This record gives sequence, structure tokens and C-alpha cells, in this order.
Amino acid sequence: MLDHLIGRGLQREPVLAGEPGRLLARAAIRLKDAGNDQISLESRFDLAYEALLQIGLAALRANGLRPDSRGGHHVLALQTLETTIGFPRQRLRLLDEFRRKRAAALDDGAFEPSAAELDALLRAAQELQAHFLTWLRREHPDLLP
Repeated sequence: MLDHLIGRGLQREPVLAGEPGRLLARAAIRLKDAGNDQISLESRFDLAYEALLQIGLAALRANGLRPDSRGGHHVLALQTLETTIGFPRQRLRLLDEFRRKRAAALDDGAFEPSAAELDALLRAAQELQAHFLTWLRREHPDLLP
């Protein structure tokens, strides 16, 4: 599976009951807040991206994995989704594009999301959320809250 990343960004750790579900609940709150058109596009984009990240982390946790302290957990949480929950590889490119845009905004303020980019991110996050829930119900229903 992801054994080649153990000690190189990931570590094994037993899954706590309900942990992936709690991360999913946090993602759902962020997605709801990202839909609030009373706040800026930039803040909404950040919230939607954080939802993606929470789902990616939940997928790692459901597989008994956790990012270690080396950093790069955003990349690992998103790029391992094909392996952790069978998320389609072609969809991962879009998620990585969102990650790069958000990083550019944080690094030098070079990215200001458009309404279309926010909508695309929200759709991608909702798609990932649905995919993960389907996978979790099928593979690890005991980890649901």
C-alpha cells in the first residue's frame, strides 16, 4: 500500500474509533461555511481547501496512517487518495492544482480566487466527501460516528 512512505512523511498509528468521522464532520462544517456568500472569496476558498485536507487526513487515518512531523502533510493527504480510498487519479490533478493555488496565495499573495474557481473547488470537495463516505461505509463502517 503506502509502506514506501513510512518514515518518509507517514507513520503507522492505530485508528481511534470515530476519528475519521470526526474529521469528516470538521470537513462538513468547513464546506458549509465555504458556501456562505457573505464572506470573501479568498476566505471561502481557504475553507473549502481545508475541507479537502480534512477528508484527505481522514482517509489516511482510516488506513491506520498519520503524517509525521516532517511537513508536507497537505501533499501526502491529497496525493495518497488514490491508494487510501480509490479516488480517481485524474481527479487528483485538480486537487493538487487547488493545493498549489492556495500555497501561492499563502506564500506571496499571488492568487485571488474567482467565483468559478471557488465553485470548482466546492464541487471537488463535495465529490471527495461523497466518495470517502461511500468507501468508509463499505470498507470500515465501524469507524463511522
